[in-house]
Amino acid sequence: MNGVEIAFQLNNDKEENVVLALANLTGNYFRQEESMDITWRIFHVTLDKEKYYRVLYRGEKLSDFHPENKKKVKKKFDELGKTDYETLMAKYESESRNENFQKVGIKELTEEYDLWQDKLWNYI
Repeated sequence: MNGVEIAFQLNNDKEENVVLALANLTGNYFRQEESMDITWRIFHVTLDKEKYYRVLYRGEKLSDFHPENKKKVKKKFDELGKTDYETLMAKYESESRNENFQKVGIKELTEEYDLWQDKLWNYI
């Protein structure tokens, strides 16, 4: 896979705004500042009774041949994730006014737990 997957959970009432800000700011940073031709998708995943978010960044420069770029994406996402809510949302609001800023919405996704893909079965 040519990409980076980031999965996480949030526990606050403003989570959708935070997810959009984190994912879109990170994606646009690498499109504009790092000149990477990347795309991304944001999913709100339901797996049994659990809910979490998954963000997938894809692009030629995010392959196994470019491990440093994969680390950069994760690091940027993590840095933004440590930003307080007001600062993060102000940055998102400001940058999203740029005509080149790309916004990706959240898609709902339901997954089922597949025991046959569970690593436990490798040991049986």
